[in-house]
Amino acid sequence: MASEQDDAGRCEIFCSDREKVDRVKEHLNGLEVMVDIFKALGDNTRFKIVFALWHEELCVCDLALAVDMPVAAVSYHLRYLRSLRLVRYDKRGKMVFYRLDDDHVSRLVDLALEHSKEEK
Repeated sequence: MASEQDDAGRCEIFCSDREKVDRVKEHLNGLEVMVDIFKALGDNTRFKIVFALWHEELCVCDLALAVDMPVAAVSYHLRYLRSLRLVRYDKRGKMVFYRLDDDHVSRLVDLALEHSKEEK
């Protein structure tokens, strides 16, 4: 048996506004790339990497030390993040330095950090 608290977030009757539903459905098509971005950032390791790069451009070795992971594992995650255009790299001689791809990625981290600090 459902409690009153379980039902508190539900309408007491079912009705819908077909025009609103149709407008929203149009916007829901083609979300795959956005879902992949949030999925990537939802992984603890990948978010640590992105967060570290939000603070500072780092070479792969320093990044691996910062997130306490082997270089091979960090490189694996960096390839995935690059495929989504969340990070980019510059090769300088024998060193490879990573940074966030652009301001959009930095803003995602800014917003997540701001939201996490808000009090309810």
